[in-house]
Amino acid sequence: MSIEQLKELFGNQDAILELVQLESGELALRNAGSEQQPLVTIQFNDEVKALLGEQTPQVAQQMIQVALFGLLEQQVNEWQAEIVDEKPKYLS
Repeated sequence: MSIEQLKELFGNQDAILELVQLESGELALRNAGSEQQPLVTIQFNDEVKALLGEQTPQVAQQMIQVALFGLLEQQVNEWQAEIVDEKPKYLS
């Protein structure tokens, strides 16, 4: 996913995201103040919710942070990749 695609998804480069709990009980990531469809929803089953208790929102937040970090790391790796189309002068 490119920076342009992320900008389009989030609205701009300086997007402020919020994690909210929907009426259905799902946790949703969306642009702050937006009533549009969430970017991501996370739903835990009752057994997991009972296990996590009050930590459920923090676990969901960590899941989202890891996913966003992975996207950013992938983008940085693509920027740093060196493409060589020339035949090398010497072969080892």
